[in-house]
Amino acid sequence: MDVEPLLLEGDDLQSGQSLDLKRYVVALRKRWWLVAIIFVVLTVPWVMYVKQEKLLYEATAVIRFKSFEKNSPGVNESRIQELTSRSFAERVVAELGLTMIIIDDEEAPIRRKDVFDEFTSDSDPVSGRYVIRFPGNDLYVLSKISPGNEDLEQEIARGPNSQTQLAPRNVNGFAFRIATNAAKRPSEVHFKVEPFRKAVESLRGREEVDVDRSGTLMTIKLTDTDPFLVTQTVNNLAGIFVRESASIKRQDVSAAREVLEKQWTLAKEALEESNRKLREFQQRSIQTDDNSTQDLYLRLATAQRRVEDLRNYSVSIKDLLARAAGSSGAADASSILNRRYIVRELISNKAFDGVATIGISRERLRDLEADYDVIAKTSAVSVRAKEVLAQIETVQAQIEKDARFQLTRIDLEIGKLEGEIAGYNSKLRLAPLAESQFAELTRENDQKARMFNDLDAKYQGALINEKVETEAIDILDQAIVPELPINANKKVKAIGGSVFALFLGVMFVLGLELLDRSIKTVDDVQQTLKVGVLGAIPQIDFVESHDFQDGEKAKIIDQQLVTHDYAPTPIGEAYRSLRTNIMFSKSIGRIQTLCITSTLPGDGKSFTAANLAITMAQQKSNTLLIDCDLRRGVLHNTFGVPKEPGFTNFLTSNHSALEYLSETNIPNLSLISCGSLIPNPSELLGSHQMRRFMDEMRRKFDLIVFDTPPLNAATDAVVIGTQVDATIVVVRAGKTDRTVARQKLEMFQNVPAKVIGVVLNGTSADLAHEGYSYYHY
Repeated sequence: MDVEPLLLEGDDLQSGQSLDLKRYVVALRKRWWLVAIIFVVLTVPWVMYVKQEKLLYEATAVIRFKSFEKNSPGVNESRIQELTSRSFAERVVAELGLTMIIIDDEEAPIRRKDVFDEFTSDSDPVSGRYVIRFPGNDLYVLSKISPGNEDLEQEIARGPNSQTQLAPRNVNGFAFRIATNAAKRPSEVHFKVEPFRKAVESLRGREEVDVDRSGTLMTIKLTDTDPFLVTQTVNNLAGIFVRESASIKRQDVSAAREVLEKQWTLAKEALEESNRKLREFQQRSIQTDDNSTQDLYLRLATAQRRVEDLRNYSVSIKDLLARAAGSSGAADASSILNRRYIVRELISNKAFDGVATIGISRERLRDLEADYDVIAKTSAVSVRAKEVLAQIETVQAQIEKDARFQLTRIDLEIGKLEGEIAGYNSKLRLAPLAESQFAELTRENDQKARMFNDLDAKYQGALINEKVETEAIDILDQAIVPELPINANKKVKAIGGSVFALFLGVMFVLGLELLDRSIKTVDDVQQTLKVGVLGAIPQIDFVESHDFQDGEKAKIIDQQLVTHDYAPTPIGEAYRSLRTNIMFSKSIGRIQTLCITSTLPGDGKSFTAANLAITMAQQKSNTLLIDCDLRRGVLHNTFGVPKEPGFTNFLTSNHSALEYLSETNIPNLSLISCGSLIPNPSELLGSHQMRRFMDEMRRKFDLIVFDTPPLNAATDAVVIGTQVDATIVVVRAGKTDRTVARQKLEMFQNVPAKVIGVVLNGTSADLAHEGYSYYHY
């Protein structure tokens, strides 16, 4: 297939991107009504919702964790799950009575604190609507409203307001205390009690819990319509979590200490039993051996007991020093308390009995701690308290220093005694004793001593952990009453929703345009079909003729001869521009025979063929228009000539083609109608009679135009295209599918036909030719 890339004469085509942008602008202009409908449909409900939306307040509390062990993601997830659990929510709902919701006017909201100083409930309150009235004289009347009849009330409680201050009034599963401040209290308050489970789920749905990356800070956020209630709820929730966490931790530490205590007792009894057996053996040996041997056994037993004691002291001191080093440098109250307990345990070690420096520091520390406790009760942040605390830290540091020095001395003494014990054992091996029995008792004693020392260190640590929590948890920042709601600016929210609705409408229209696969612009033709555009014909305001039967269709098509009167209309000028592009383009050359077809019915091929033939005839060219749509030809009705005899009659006879010519009311324009209906038009169009017709007509006419069937209906256009100088394909803007058009044009690839371009029919006037606006200035 030969393709001539012709463009609109005088047009300077822009880039594909600019044309695509123009296409979407045109789509928005055509479908502005759809954008408006989407805008109204979305904006009106949104504005009504925002207008009726209640003001929401947000409160935030921060919980702090401090652990000697590194926090992990699993621990953080466990904390969040625990805080957002149903059991926690149930306790908060019950303690704060969140099942109660006050029914008030949005313009004059009633705060809960103005009516009740306290409101709690059990796990199964009687749900429904209630009203409490304050008729005066320090009296309240509480009634329950009947579900079926709001005018019917049942009084369930009555009494003095002041009486509820002494003891809350319990009724229907909830308890309350009337607010003492009567100035802000309305004379009548309506409220409802929700089912307990619904209130619990509502609270859990409004909770927002987050833990920072370090795992040391947990943030709790909550929203509610009452700023005072939301603050109280968040603080209550944080308080319960802190108390529960501390209690659970203490239980875990106590349980671990009890297990270690049992193991420690058993290990101690086993060691004592081993020591007893070893002493009895030594005593028996002493009684039977000479005096020097007895002296060796006595020294050996004394050294072993001393080494055992010193090792216990060493293990305990090392563990306490490590704990003291881990708690030093922290300024919070929990860490200070931990360090105090650790240092107290350190200075009470028996290894320091008789050590003058530690004894002096011990007394000095007790005096300073007593002074600090007295001062801290008055003001924990006073200058004097800070000075005493600094002195305490100095004494504690000195105690640790002295303890490390004594620990070094203990280790040296242990080494010295172990050397002496080894010497004693060497000498005793030479004595006439049961060496194997003595070695077994000694090995068993050493093993049980090591086991006891390990358990003793763990047990001492468990005792300290029970006194001091290994994980400190407290409320770093309590929630404060929010001053402004988080959704105060309803106007901005309404405008934002309206802008989003407009954006959604625009995007919907653009999406429709993006999904639309029809050809609309010159650029669409060039990009999709890779064929030049010979002309763009504006849209004509008449009903789609292809929807009618042939008789009715003829009357409408007759009105489509828009070029016969030389009227300077945009459509007439579009066809004259098309004629110019065909006649004077250097890339095409002289054309005497022309085939006009389309991809689908209704694209306007007959409309184009008739008007193009008229414009050619107006140029004094002897023009012949042939209706080759041998199945549904309509040009005979358009020009008011008989349908028969016509072109099919010529192809099935031996007469001259001149006998079938019909003159039209257009000078220099002749017409051959389609003729009678025949069963095999495609075969006749490729016959010898067709070639004889072409030779005869070329000698008589300057231009011959064939109006052929659509490509999706028959291959007649392809057959004729191989016998004419050029072929033109008509597509309708906004109707012809790109894929279908490309597939139909592929029919010309394997035949010697020359497709010189496309006529884009039914475009908007501004896309057809900018100069047309001249006629409407």
